[in-house]
Amino acid sequence: RKMIARGWFRQGHLDQDNTCLIVSHDTYREYQAIQESRKEQERLELRQQEEQKRLQAQSEIGQVIEEGNACLSKIRECNDAISGAEISQKITRIETLVQRIFERVKENPDSLEDIHKLMEYYLPTTVKLLEAYRQLDGQPIQGGNIKSSKREIEKTLDTLNVAFEKLLDSLFEDVAWDVSTDISVLHTMLAQEGLTEGDFH
Repeated sequence: RKMIARGWFRQGHLDQDNTCLIVSHDTYREYQAIQESRKEQERLELRQQEEQKRLQAQSEIGQVIEEGNACLSKIRECNDAISGAEISQKITRIETLVQRIFERVKENPDSLEDIHKLMEYYLPTTVKLLEAYRQLDGQPIQGGNIKSSKREIEKTLDTLNVAFEKLLDSLFEDVAWDVSTDISVLHTMLAQEGLTEGDFH
């Protein structure tokens, strides 16, 4: 390096790792071209990997949405078959919340992992409970066991609605964080510039 700096190697260059001496401008330009080609190849491979991940995520989301729509279809069928305005409202609320959860996952594929338990347990169990309620509700004679089971299912639907609301809200956590951060930065910048309300007064 000292010899190059002093001009003793007029066409001398070191490679980027400082481990190899290149003794002509032409050879150094070839080396630079090879390095740039290698970097471009790495960038291309990275883009391909990202595209592959994106396509895989889209495929997974499509599968989840398809499974979810099948559950929603069963929920609607149960809702149509079950008599009673109050429970119908609860079922409709569940349906609306689940639809919005799926819409959010479509908008933000990164949140797919957050609905794993919904797909694996909560939603199938909801369908199972509603189908049981539908069967109980269709019995011509409503004995004590039937009425008790129906009440338990109705209470559980309330719990599920609260749970699904919380799940939907949690899917917007990143948006809320970004908004909070932007607002905080904005307030700080306005204060620094003397443009806050207190400064105007």
